Amino acid sequence: MKNKANIVLFSAISFWVIVLVLFIFSLPKPLFDDPYSTVILDRNGELLGVKIAPDGQWRFPETVEVSDKFETCITTFEDKRFYYHPGIDPVSMLRAIKQNISSRRIVSGGSTLSMQVIRLSRKGQSRTVFEKAIEAILALRLELGYSKKEILSLYASHAPFGGNVVGIEAAAWRYFGRSPSELSWAENAMLAVLPNSPAIIHTGKNRDLLKTKRDNLLRKLYANGKITKTELELAIDEEIPEHPLPYPMYSYHLVNRAASEFSSATYKIQTSIDLSLQKQANEIVNMYNQRYLRNNINNIACLVIEVETGNAVIYTGNGDINSDIPEKAVDMITANRSTGSILKPFLFSAMLSAGEILPKTLLKDIPTKMGSFSPENFDREYTGAVPANEALARSLNIPFVYLLKDYGIMRFLYILRALGLNTINKSSEHYGLSLILGGAESNLWDICAAYASMARSLKHFNESESRYNTGDYHSAGYLKNKIPDNGSSSVKETGLLSAASIWFTFEAMSSLNRPGQEKQWQTFSSKQKVSWKTGTSFGFKDAWSVAVTPDYVVGIWVGNATGEGRSGITGIKVAAPVLFDILNILPNYKSWFEIPYDEMVYAEVCNRSGHIAGPYCVEKDSAWIPAAGINSDACPYDKIINLDAGGTYRVNSDCYPVDMMQQQSWFVLPPTMEAYYRISNSWYRTLPPFMEDCSDKSFKPGEIMELIYPSQLSRVYIPVDLSGDTLPAVFKAAHRDDNSTIYWYIDTKYYGSTKDFHEMGFKLPPGKYSLTLMDDKGNKISKDFVVVSKD
Repeated sequence: MKNKANIVLFSAISFWVIVLVLFIFSLPKPLFDDPYSTVILDRNGELLGVKIAPDGQWRFPETVEVSDKFETCITTFEDKRFYYHPGIDPVSMLRAIKQNISSRRIVSGGSTLSMQVIRLSRKGQSRTVFEKAIEAILALRLELGYSKKEILSLYASHAPFGGNVVGIEAAAWRYFGRSPSELSWAENAMLAVLPNSPAIIHTGKNRDLLKTKRDNLLRKLYANGKITKTELELAIDEEIPEHPLPYPMYSYHLVNRAASEFSSATYKIQTSIDLSLQKQANEIVNMYNQRYLRNNINNIACLVIEVETGNAVIYTGNGDINSDIPEKAVDMITANRSTGSILKPFLFSAMLSAGEILPKTLLKDIPTKMGSFSPENFDREYTGAVPANEALARSLNIPFVYLLKDYGIMRFLYILRALGLNTINKSSEHYGLSLILGGAESNLWDICAAYASMARSLKHFNESESRYNTGDYHSAGYLKNKIPDNGSSSVKETGLLSAASIWFTFEAMSSLNRPGQEKQWQTFSSKQKVSWKTGTSFGFKDAWSVAVTPDYVVGIWVGNATGEGRSGITGIKVAAPVLFDILNILPNYKSWFEIPYDEMVYAEVCNRSGHIAGPYCVEKDSAWIPAAGINSDACPYDKIINLDAGGTYRVNSDCYPVDMMQQQSWFVLPPTMEAYYRISNSWYRTLPPFMEDCSDKSFKPGEIMELIYPSQLSRVYIPVDLSGDTLPAVFKAAHRDDNSTIYWYIDTKYYGSTKDFHEMGFKLPPGKYSLTLMDDKGNKISKDFVVVSKD
């Protein structure tokens, strides 16, 4: 008997242990495994945009806290003894049983909010007595593991609010366009009664029934002393919203980007975007978008990032996303496009850092042909020679092709990749010299980040006791309180680009003394100083404009996502206007970049050439230059020439007494540069002629006479017209002496002479030839070339 009793006792204990274990582990973790909408917030927690959940529901991530007003409304309406029962309310259950028996149908469930949370988590099982019992048991378990506030939050986060709207936060934005914390008593009361019958009550239909239920709840709140009579009257006067509202979408492309870049477990993402600025930028971009549509220019992108953090504050991937143009869905901030001239400041800064040019070094600006590559300036005009900073301000193509040739494509590619332009990832042979004119593709995201890295390095130089933090060069980001990292950070004595070179680059970019159409932007410029650059790709497919201040980098791209070119798509015409309107909405900076004197030296510079002053330089001045530039070449253009006693003719010892000669310093450019330079520089004096019977020993023939086109003569393409006939290829030369005659020979055949304008056309079959030019003084130059037909 004793053994039998023990068995019974053991069985009973085991049974209850099993029951207890089952009870303890009866709730799944997590309680809800529903997918959520991706909610994107701005830096202040304002809703920037939302992407629907994978199951087609507007279900925001779980609410942490429920507003006091909604808590009062929902507990008054659904579960007035919520804070006093253990998960089930016996009073409510007995009342429900009595009502159902008397009505002979289910008219009341008697469910508590805890039981409703269980029912929601179990995906709406049939409402039978058995299921109700399971809900009651699980509700008791829920109360043991969760606080009342947590249970209320679970209910508010997962209750249905009509249609495919789930949860209080989704409902508040859907019906009222505001967050739950901003809702009135009337609005909270409406949302409290909505989950009770979400299938039949909708703001667009049955509005009278919904208002009646809401008003009854408001009167109950007044009767319970929760609101005053005035609050009751005002609340009842509020209308029920007629239709659901679209969810805010102030940065469509960033919302989609964030949703794809983060794991499915990250549903609420706080970005660095400033919603107030974002709204203003959207208005500006959409205004210009409508204007440009008249010229079939369909797409605009705008990006603004903070210099200090590298994080975006404005992200408009495309204008007017509600348009029916399908390409509006393309995020043009991350789309790779031809860079046009937007990379020129990087090359300018790199060469200053290397000490290979000074800020005002004269650069070649002459007609140029390098093999099959024939670059031209945008206006197809040439100045012969131009200061480097002016070449950058005017975005001249020819000077920068020569700079890249001198600096080296491979070296420049290293700089670009170190700046984070990772899409420029092909070989130097692939890009060639066209790299600097748009031969590579990058995107607004990387380009703005590169300019921000330069600005950040310059800002921090003086703050870091004239040293460089390698961590200043990093990609852009868009998350609040997270600074993108390049993977390493250390303080060094030298930087990727010197602070001085960056400062001079920004100074050149800030110049407002720009020729032609660019002068108009003086009236559109920001209230403060700004460094800016435009770019236009070949075929007028991409227009760029980038601006740098100590606080922000602004980037604009305009064009067609399809790649279709239009004659009006130029940086100055369509991108710059947007740029300056965006600049004008940004906060003012406190001060401009500090001059990094520790990276500079005070040196004598030739005024006319921009080089370090040589021994023969007449006009020179002292100026700050990058420290590396002190070892650059002295001015090569100031030469000593011998003149007769009257200073009229050049002479030498073969024809004139040495003791009667006078020496004079003379600024002399190479013949081709001189031919163009003297047209726009009235001060330029050509060399005096030689006295009769005197020969020129101071110059080699190549310094007296020079071939302008083709400049790098090796392969000449002979064009063919529609009839199949070959057309003449035009050769052009320059001579230092305006009165000289040039005689033209190909191989040994004489073709004619030229004077004043030295041009000659030749119709030649394919083959190898030698061109010889001889002047009337016997100076001679020769070039070998190959004629290639061009069909």
